[in-house]
Amino acid sequence: MFHHLFTFALLFLFPTLVWGQKLIGNKEYPELLWGKDEEFDTSDFPNGSFIYHKDDFILARGKLYQGEPPKSNGSFTYGTEIITNSGKWNNDTIDILLNGKPNMRGEVIKRLEAGIRFDPQFFPFRYNLGRLYSLEMKYEKALVEFEYAKAEMPDYYKTYLHIGILSEITRQIYYAIMNYKLAVEKNPYDTEALIRLADHYLETGLKNRALLYLNKALKIEEESPNVKLGFARLEMEKGNYHIAYKIFNRTSLTTGEGKLKPYDKKFHYYFAETASKVTDYETAEEQYTKMLSFTNDPFFATVSSKVIARRRDIAKKFAEAKRTQLDDSEEEVSPPNE
Repeated sequence: MFHHLFTFALLFLFPTLVWGQKLIGNKEYPELLWGKDEEFDTSDFPNGSFIYHKDDFILARGKLYQGEPPKSNGSFTYGTEIITNSGKWNNDTIDILLNGKPNMRGEVIKRLEAGIRFDPQFFPFRYNLGRLYSLEMKYEKALVEFEYAKAEMPDYYKTYLHIGILSEITRQIYYAIMNYKLAVEKNPYDTEALIRLADHYLETGLKNRALLYLNKALKIEEESPNVKLGFARLEMEKGNYHIAYKIFNRTSLTTGEGKLKPYDKKFHYYFAETASKVTDYETAEEQYTKMLSFTNDPFFATVSSKVIARRRDIAKKFAEAKRTQLDDSEEEVSPPNE
């Protein structure tokens, strides 16, 4: 089947400060994850590969991350369609999710479930279905899919992150911490798992232990929005909302070249919460709105978008009231016309 044609290599999105250029077939790949000074022969590469989509889904490609994925060693039927390429079916399914109508999530799940019945070992089907079950708050089903995904590609760190998040939700705390630590072990250059560990200890009141993990993340990438988010959360837990607000305000989500940095989208939620606390309701409304634009983000596996929408609407009302109050004050102090 299609699974056996694919390599265990993935295209990861890491800060360019960590990785140097790699030349493959006269083309540069600045973000490929390889061991330090590791040499490799491109002739050994299988005909298929996987890439990571910025919305946290897995897509399929041809050899060396280029072109269409290879056809499967069989076919399956979905409705009136005969599917001969699992990779293309997966990609088209995720495209429907990201670019189709908002109510298409149920159809996307059915398509992925059909794909798994055909090829239970195809990593993108398992990972992407786990993501969709999470968004539907079907946590136990999501955990099962990520466990299967982990078995297929045991070196991919983000699978462990999702297992950790879902384990926290289902109150399997020991298993959550274990998987966060495994994510750090699988990719010691990424800060997300360290921030998750810090979040866990913040929520359980162990601020010193949270600070320990934040400092570890700081050593990896001190300008990371995720690291800044972690320190802002620490100040929020202490009640220092003005300090947290300054941290958020001074955090850049883009590089010096204007490229968007990879970051946890819940940054916008906590920025909005902090802005509300310091009565900057315009910023709160803006940040809640940004959070709502990431409809498929893992954040919404635990928080309903309706809750965020209500908070945005409240912030909007307070912002309007504050503007009206300022306008009235200016009228009172303005000199009379002569």
